[in-house]
Amino acid sequence: MTDARYERSRAAVHEAVCSVLVAEGLSGLTADRLAEESGVSRSTIYRNWPDMAALACEVFDELMHREPVDLEGDPSKAMLDYLSDYARRLNDPVYTAVLVALIDGSTRDDAFADVHRRAFSQNRSRAAAIVRRLQQAGLAEADRDVHQCVEDMVAPFLFRALVLQQRITVGQIRDLHGDLLQRWS
Repeated sequence: MTDARYERSRAAVHEAVCSVLVAEGLSGLTADRLAEESGVSRSTIYRNWPDMAALACEVFDELMHREPVDLEGDPSKAMLDYLSDYARRLNDPVYTAVLVALIDGSTRDDAFADVHRRAFSQNRSRAAAIVRRLQQAGLAEADRDVHQCVEDMVAPFLFRALVLQQRITVGQIRDLHGDLLQRWS
């Protein structure tokens, strides 16, 4: 397949994965359903993505594209930028549907579990890097547990988006940012 044809097929299939996961969840993710939704043949789907977990993981990796965070500048601003980017992603129903599918799939499938581990590795996460930078700058206590701080950053928004099914507002981003800086110092 030519590069241009492959890219068109890839884009159509990725869009179909997102559409199916939003509408039907992980159980709807089949080659037949994706072929129907994308207009790409089942054989092309199977040739390029040997299993649905690999495909869903590829789509999630693409959706995980994050805004860069400046770790050399003001760490407080880096944290605010991180929280804003995180809220933007969680406010996106496609991202949230794919996230839920990834979490669901990671309990039953090694490919999903691997992507889940890579995507949410606390040791290499942007949030952990920001917390360490805050500690270096004296804006967070040096002995604070970095992993707990990361949980403090992400849990409120995950709860709001996934459990309450509410959008995260700019005011909530600013409030969490201020509350955490005050608590950690």
